[in-house]
Formats: sequence, structure tokens, C-alpha cells
Amino acid sequence: MKFRRRDGFTLVELLVVIAIIGVLVGLLLPAVQAAREAARRMQCSNNLKQIGLAIHNYHSAYKAIPAMRDRHDNVNPAISNWNTQNYSWSARILPFIEETALYERIDFSIHQWWAGSPPLNRNWNEANPTVVSAFRCPSEPGTGASIWNDSTSVRHAGIASHIDWAPTNYFASNGPDSRLRWNGQGVGFFDCIRSNANNNNRTTYRKFRDILDGLSNTVAVAEGVIGHPRIQVNSTMRGARGYREQTTGAVGNLIVTANDNGCPLTGNPDANSTRARGNTWLRGYQASEVAFNTLMTPNSKLFDCGGNSDRNMYAARSLHTGGVQVLMGDGSVKFVTDSVEFLLWRAVGGIGDKETVDIEQL
Repeated sequence: MKFRRRDGFTLVELLVVIAIIGVLVGLLLPAVQAAREAARRMQCSNNLKQIGLAIHNYHSAYKAIPAMRDRHDNVNPAISNWNTQNYSWSARILPFIEETALYERIDFSIHQWWAGSPPLNRNWNEANPTVVSAFRCPSEPGTGASIWNDSTSVRHAGIASHIDWAPTNYFASNGPDSRLRWNGQGVGFFDCIRSNANNNNRTTYRKFRDILDGLSNTVAVAEGVIGHPRIQVNSTMRGARGYREQTTGAVGNLIVTANDNGCPLTGNPDANSTRARGNTWLRGYQASEVAFNTLMTPNSKLFDCGGNSDRNMYAARSLHTGGVQVLMGDGSVKFVTDSVEFLLWRAVGGIGDKETVDIEQL
């Protein structure tokens, strides 16, 4: 009796093979996604290291930390003071991140933008739309489409920055303060400068020697999510420079920002694309464009908010799972978890509070 050799698979065998392949693919895809995110996070870390090196090279060249933003009130009395200068810290470091050609397209001696009848400064038209890869986290598309759940579990979508402007994911530390300060008065790594008739057009630039807690113990730059939901109102927190001297009480007591930062718990996020978080790396007019503070823990469930151009109740945020990456003053990069202890995070933001910080806990 002869038996014929079977050359193919039976239907059952084929289905088993397909099922096994499906299981393997299902197991493999998360691993691939995790590997891709690990690579993106590493690139983000490299961006921050590049920025840190640029800040140190800038300090070597100019003997100062680049100003978070600047304002010159006496350039032209016919133009609104608030619309003069206000270039950001990131624009200043361009030559030190291999963007010299872009830097040379910016004339820092003239008005950066204004709201009156004169034509827009060409810096705005030519330089601002240019995307700078070192200012963008590869994990973040920058479309404002990421969903965020507030403290009441309500879902909110962000808003993309202006279509003609190039945004940024990296923000300067204003320390544990809800307002941007001028000429050495701030408590964070970066400071703002302002010249006018009252100070005889003198400006005070922050230096490394002013970081009394030490560069390795002070956060300088952190990530932010472009277009993250924000409310166009001022925080009710006083934001006084002497934050360690705050007395008890709901209003003005900055220690309560662990649970209440003075922003509304609920509200309608601002839908104006020109005020979007991380809207531009060039302009430093609004705190939402350039700064964050350490009065809110990373990826806080509390709303970001700020109405006036000097009001800064904005948290460090990222789309990395579990926390954000921060650049310390000495150029090192650390991953800070969302669960970091509030007082530790607040302390690492200040430059001279003399609080002991175990940096390895970040």
C-alpha cells in the first residue's frame, strides 16, 4: 500500500502558526515602542546637555548667564515699552549650539516686535520661523494635541503654537517664584534685565558666582509641553521674593502650592495661539514662552496660568513617562519623577535659600 506525501499545511496548522505569529508581534510591538521612546529620551537629554554646554560657553565669553529676557524702555518713547526688545535666553546662546548663521540674522540692537504702526522687525519674519532642533524634544510633536487630565479628572486638549512661529520645549528656571524679576532680584538660575531712566540704563547680569547653593544643586532648564493647556489669569499667589518668609494662610503662602497654586482648579484654557506655551524660542515677552517655576511639581495636575507678561505659574512638563528631564547648573542632566517631594523640588529651584538638597533624590 502506497502513501502519498503531504506537501502543505492543514488548515488547523496554518491557524496555529498565524496565532503564534500574532502573539509574537503583540509582544514585540511594546518593546519596539519602548526602544523608540528610550532613543527619543536620550536625544532629549543630549539636547539639554548641548544647551548646558552653550550656557557655560556663553558665561565664559560674556562673564554672565544669558538674560531670561531683556527690556529696554528708552529705545523710542513713541513705541510701547513692553514691546521693546524682550529677546529670550535661548536666542542668546545660538552661536554656542552651532547656529551662528541664524544668530547673525538677528539684530539685537533694534526692536524685536511691537504692536503699533511701524512694520514688524525683520528678525521676526526671518529668524522666528526657523526650527532649531536643539530646542525640540523628539518625543513631543509640538501640535498641542496631547491630552491632559486636570486635578478633577477633566480632559483637556492643548493648542498648537502660531503656525508661522518655531516653538521650543525647553524653559529657563525662575526658581520658586511666581513672577519674573529684574536685575538680580530673582531667586532662580536665570534672571531678567531691564534698563530705563530710573536705573540710569544700567543692567545687572547674573553670574555663576551668584548661584550660592552651587551649580550642581540648582536646576537651570527643564522640559515643557508645547501648547499645554493654560488659563489666561494671574495666580493669586503673592510671589514675593522672600518666599521662605511667607506666613501661614491660603493667600500668598507659597508652601501650599503643593496642592493649590492660586490658579483656577477648572476653567477654559486660553485658545490664543500667539500665547501658547513654548510658542517661540526667539521672543521673551511672556513667561509662557520662556520660563517655568519650581512651585509646581513636574507634570502637576494643577493648571498652568498667567495673565500679565511677568506672571509665571508654569510647571515643568514632558511626554516622557513618569517625569521630566532637567538641566542642572553644572551641565548635568537628571530625570525628575512626578512624585518628587514638593519641598525638595522647590529648594532645588532656589539659588540661595541655603536648604540642604540631596540631589540623588531627584
